[in-house]
Amino acid sequence: MRLLIQNSLLIIIGVLLFTAGIIDIRKQMVSRRLLSILFLVCLATVPFMTERNILNTIGGLTIGLCVIGISITSKEQIGKGDGIVITAIGLVLGARRCLIVVCIASLLMSLVAISILLFRRGNRQTRLPFLPAVFAGYVFCAGQVLIC
Repeated sequence: MRLLIQNSLLIIIGVLLFTAGIIDIRKQMVSRRLLSILFLVCLATVPFMTERNILNTIGGLTIGLCVIGISITSKEQIGKGDGIVITAIGLVLGARRCLIVVCIASLLMSLVAISILLFRRGNRQTRLPFLPAVFAGYVFCAGQVLIC
């Protein structure tokens, strides 16, 4: 029963991330309501995770808080909403998988940025939505959790 609840909540988080990614592409911002719902669902998921470890959960939370700190110090070169999403994902997936999500998202976004520069579709100041790449990283990591 616990595994069924865990998997259902991971899928719901994925749907919310997908929705946030679409909104981020269209408006280059995500509503506080959607971020709040995502965060609450992630908090509700933590007790049902089969690989529960308080240090792992705190590590994932810390990674997200660091991203929020970077957002504040860099004058939102990366949005606070992105940091909140990474914090929520870190709570659910833990430190190691959260880092994998961020690495995959960063790699995808660097490839997108390089292609935009090569094809002259923008310049170095072009703002790119980060949440679709975070969704891709989440699908990779959550897929591993769902399969195992």
